[in-house]
Amino acid sequence: MSSKKKQVRPVVPTKKEKEADLVMGTNNSSIVSKRSVELRYFPQNQFFRYFVKKPQRRAPLINRGYWLRMHAIAETVRQFLENSDTRPKFVLNLGCGYDPLAFQFLKSEESICKTVTFVDIDYEKLMGIKTSVIQQTDNLRSILGEIKTFPEPSPVLLQAPHYVAVGCDLKNLKKLEDALKEVLGSSPASVLCIAEVSLTYMDVQSADALISWIPKLDKDVQFCLLEQFFPDGPDHPFASTMMNHFHKLHAPLHSIHKYPTLRMQEQRFSSRGWKYASARTLWDIWNDNSFVSKSQRMNLDAIEPFDEWEEFALFASHYFVLSASTFGQERQHHDSVNESDIADYDDLPRTPLRLVSHHPTSFKGYRRFAAMVPDSADSIGVHGGLGTQSRLLSTDLYTRGNKLTKPACTLPPHHISARMCHTTTTLSQGGCLLVGGRASPTAGLADCWIRKDDVWKPACSLPYPRFRHCAARVKFDDEAESVLIYGGKSNKGDTLNDWLLWDENKGWQTVEFVGETDVPSRFGAQMVNIDSSSGYLFGGMSQDGVVRSDFWKWTLEKQPDGSKSIRLLDQSGKLRNASKLATYVGRFGASVNVVSNKLVIIGGIGVQGVLSEGLEILCLDITDLGRSEWRSSVVQIIKARTESPAFRPLLAGHVSCSVDSSSALVVSGGAVCFSFGTFWNRYIWQIQGVSSVGKSDEWDSLQVPENTGTNKVDHPSAKYSTNKGELNEIKSIPRLSIKTAADFEHIMNQAKPVVITGSDVGRCTELWSKQYLVQTLGFDRKVVVHEAQTDHMNFQKKNFSYTTKDFGTFMEEIHQGGRQYLRSISADQPAKKAANFAEDFPEIKNDFSLPPQLSFVQDNAHSSPLRISGPVTMWLHYDVMANVYCQIQGQKKLVLYPPTDVQYLELPPGASSSTLNIFDDIKEGQIVPVPHTSPHEATLSSGDILFIPPLWLHAAAPIEGVSVAVNVFFRSLDKGYAAGRDVYANRDLHAYEKGRQDVDKIVRSFDGIPPDMASFYLLRLANELKAKAWT
Repeated sequence: MSSKKKQVRPVVPTKKEKEADLVMGTNNSSIVSKRSVELRYFPQNQFFRYFVKKPQRRAPLINRGYWLRMHAIAETVRQFLENSDTRPKFVLNLGCGYDPLAFQFLKSEESICKTVTFVDIDYEKLMGIKTSVIQQTDNLRSILGEIKTFPEPSPVLLQAPHYVAVGCDLKNLKKLEDALKEVLGSSPASVLCIAEVSLTYMDVQSADALISWIPKLDKDVQFCLLEQFFPDGPDHPFASTMMNHFHKLHAPLHSIHKYPTLRMQEQRFSSRGWKYASARTLWDIWNDNSFVSKSQRMNLDAIEPFDEWEEFALFASHYFVLSASTFGQERQHHDSVNESDIADYDDLPRTPLRLVSHHPTSFKGYRRFAAMVPDSADSIGVHGGLGTQSRLLSTDLYTRGNKLTKPACTLPPHHISARMCHTTTTLSQGGCLLVGGRASPTAGLADCWIRKDDVWKPACSLPYPRFRHCAARVKFDDEAESVLIYGGKSNKGDTLNDWLLWDENKGWQTVEFVGETDVPSRFGAQMVNIDSSSGYLFGGMSQDGVVRSDFWKWTLEKQPDGSKSIRLLDQSGKLRNASKLATYVGRFGASVNVVSNKLVIIGGIGVQGVLSEGLEILCLDITDLGRSEWRSSVVQIIKARTESPAFRPLLAGHVSCSVDSSSALVVSGGAVCFSFGTFWNRYIWQIQGVSSVGKSDEWDSLQVPENTGTNKVDHPSAKYSTNKGELNEIKSIPRLSIKTAADFEHIMNQAKPVVITGSDVGRCTELWSKQYLVQTLGFDRKVVVHEAQTDHMNFQKKNFSYTTKDFGTFMEEIHQGGRQYLRSISADQPAKKAANFAEDFPEIKNDFSLPPQLSFVQDNAHSSPLRISGPVTMWLHYDVMANVYCQIQGQKKLVLYPPTDVQYLELPPGASSSTLNIFDDIKEGQIVPVPHTSPHEATLSSGDILFIPPLWLHAAAPIEGVSVAVNVFFRSLDKGYAAGRDVYANRDLHAYEKGRQDVDKIVRSFDGIPPDMASFYLLRLANELKAKAWT
């Protein structure tokens, strides 16, 4: 008789267990970020690596934010341990997660840890894993010394001379009390409790009960609490983005709703047995030299270039550190400003201006750190900046009413490289000057462009690259108009304090200052002129990341010899004496405009971090500024509240400009809200007089079609012929069959492209149908694809987006004509590792193989991406490494240009992709003729292999069906490649990158030389360099 096995039902976790798992999940994300910080900032002592098996490189913003969190906790613990008290010390880490704080101190700061015991406390499940890792890791065990472990039901899981691990839900005070009695003993001791974003996940009643119970542990107990709060309420865009993030994780924050402000958090402790409680923001701590020294702040930039200051300040302003103790302390006073000093907004001077929102019918103008470009009285352009995926070449147009359907003036052409943090200054007769900006924080730009007579052309370049500078138009009666710029940042991360003056004839000239003192260096400041030769400068940030609070008047003066000088007058003290709002004038990343004879200061980050909605927009009365004695009304607030919290802008990375004498427009902007998501401004805001509200026309965004308004350009590409009878002679790439590896090496040595035919690349040419690939790789497999807006993808214009979708969906869409392109990336670590076909697609790796004749390629392979494309062309570009392109399915046409053609193919400096669209008609496969070039072409069918030598520029277009290919890049040089990681095989040779730096040095060596003489010698050097290139 057979016996039936009793079916075992799966154990369903309780609601309490599910909630605990979700909270523990937030710790997993946190330690991955802390591991990223550890890798870069603390390479000498790495302990997170034992708890994070797969490290990920976080963005600089995340790294810096977590560095500050870690530093705030570590410095608090250090100060506690350095206290000369001889009593035993205990550091209780409440909700510790996998944080290795104890090991960091016991290893690196042994001298102050002789009488301390670190006690880690968290859920039993988590601490069980943590203690297992400790026991299995020699480096951790050696730090702790003799270890004792205890079985359940003991809450003490592991004990060592200076370390105890406790498994206990913090809500279970009875169990916690029993455990700590055993650990602390009965002798007097000093206790520090730290809770880094842990209590806020508890229900408020339980968290408050814990806070009330802890003072009973001993007479000398201190508490360090690090959590989120609302510096300006839950409707602030950062706050709402943060809260939505935690709700999506099903791990909501609790205490923030009952104790949303710093004062309420202090009262929370002082009403529960704590004699002292003081809370301050992480931004306040960042600015406190006693907590984070100036050298520490500056050294961070040396480790990792950084320019996400607005986002960093937003993050740090929404987190606080509270220090509490059971004994009285002298309350510390910090230099930070608290908005509670402003008792009542109704008592403040108010200007008759207000903020009005306009709601575009269709808005796609998502960009930050762009620059305004004048267009007409009823329209403005917003150029460049950082879009949803990358920096932008394009320009958005904003129009008043329905008067315009296209730009009135020529917008910046697309051969001006994509940039952000640049300036444009309005000149007379529709002109403007575009200056500098940056690509990455270490790739500033020095080029300048002028629009004159509705044509864009290059202007004299800056002496050296700069970004986040400020600019103003100036003019003397008897001279042509000029542009004055100040400050900014250089490629090397240096904060600048020089004044430069541009005019069309003389180019850029340094302007010396006169007066008692010079303005301290800064970037991201605000500068505005109040007449043709004077104005004000204020705000900005110092080299060590502190917002400037000073206020200066500048006057450009003409000397008897015709030279110019700048006279500077420090009026900071005068402003502080006149108005209690003075502290809110100094800010970083704000914009300033003149409206109704007032300087309207919009947004940015204040000295105190986040600005409340009532203080985000301030006005300085120009009439008052002109008086010898300033009245308290010199600084005024405006009615800045929007009709609904949903319409409130995040005034960072925005653009503003005066549209007439009594109103200004505010558009674009937003911020990456730390790891919580990105907030984009979706509306248009207008600052105008109260009397005119409701009378003005609505502002709207106008989609500018590709190339509309950018065709008037003094550039060679405008002269290209589209007459097919004038095409350059196109050479066919030879087709050869090879028998030996020596045959291929001979082809390599010739350094010319060849189509290799008749070779066996495996069963893939027969098997790789749509059905086979989807079935084998899986319909639900996630892939990142280029999704194009037109038939021609252009890397410089970024007319495509990176989209993650199911592989099956992607295959369905491209077989139906979808303009999409897959270039596979590493399945394991896409940011660190190059694509490897065999590792990334193990299911089909045996279907493809390089023929034995290409053994050199196999032996020296760098990467091997899989490429699948629909009816869309790949942009013209070059690869530094040689490669073989193996066509598997479909047909593809490739056009190649020899390296000597690079000078004619419109590649911006330092870029490997051209701005040109080579294919004139994708259906006919016609190419645009480019003078002086020698195009080569090949049509590849299934089984063909195209050898592409290094630096041969190439573009590709499908001819028939969906194209499937495997592309293998390989090293053909013994040395000379760029040092470090090269995921896409397109990093330029080290000699080229060094040469670009040398060119900058050569240009800077002509500083102080008249522009016409400098140009003379630079042109001679350029000709000499060109001659050497051909020898």
